[in-house]
Amino acid sequence: MGRTQLSPQRLSATKKVNIGHVIIFCEGKTEKYYFDYFAGIIKKNKYTDVEVILETANGNARTVLNYANEFMADEEHNRKFSAYGKYLVFDCDDPPDVQAVVLAAGGYELLVSNYLFETWLLMHFEDVEERLSKREIYRRLSAHLHNSYSKGHRGKTREIVQNGNIEKAIDNARALEKRYIAEGKSILADVKEMNPFTRVYELIEQFMVEISEDQ
Repeated sequence: MGRTQLSPQRLSATKKVNIGHVIIFCEGKTEKYYFDYFAGIIKKNKYTDVEVILETANGNARTVLNYANEFMADEEHNRKFSAYGKYLVFDCDDPPDVQAVVLAAGGYELLVSNYLFETWLLMHFEDVEERLSKREIYRRLSAHLHNSYSKGHRGKTREIVQNGNIEKAIDNARALEKRYIAEGKSILADVKEMNPFTRVYELIEQFMVEISEDQ
């Protein structure tokens, strides 16, 4: 079984949601390489299409939102992608008013990670239950890889997907989200307090269902 496929037991227990046509706007190269890996496996047809767009300037949550808005305001892009499901992928470390960005992104599905996207990547190898610094997240990722982790490195991103346990990551992320819900927290009001946290798992799980059923 490929690393991007769900186990038979997990597949039968996971609700199938048609991915359809989606466009994903990413804050950085690491995120783009990660989603590109799955998009390259998913069979593209008239029913399914996954487009991954990188906001190329050095930026943050606000710049990727602004870029997505500008991209969709373009007449040609709007005509092509208006019916697509639209996703934003960004970290919550910057800008300081990231909560305002979350509230301003009402037209998008948010795949946010707090503190970093690497929080989600680390979950491929171990449960992340407590707040970690950027240095500690990178140190722990490096310990699981053949060489030190490098942000924005296509090979390292591929190694994480191929050698990590994505089902484990999904379980960890879902458990954290349930914990915050039980505490009365939501990203619309409390995203800065929800650390560690990631919603990347929601789309990745559906990608894995799609890939598993196509095999």
